[in-house]
Amino acid sequence: MRSVGMAVCSALLFAAVAHGQDQQSSSGSATFYKDVLPILQTKCQTCHRPGENAPMSFLTYESTRPWAKAMKAATSSRKMPP
Repeated sequence: MRSVGMAVCSALLFAAVAHGQDQQSSSGSATFYKDVLPILQTKCQTCHRPGENAPMSFLTYESTRPWAKAMKAATSSRKMPP
């Protein structure tokens, strides 16, 4: 189930980036803060935050965006979560 959550998270993150949006929008498109961040908060931030085991933080768009391709690869190959 967590793999499905990570895959959805990755897909939403890419959708938000593809639309060039990192803020909430009323256009109905996926955005980071409206659509992706809630998934990260429930599925990822337990480990992906300062002081925890994961090496990178997923607390903000700015700290998460550089990891988008790695997140997609990890979730697609079902290597995340370990």
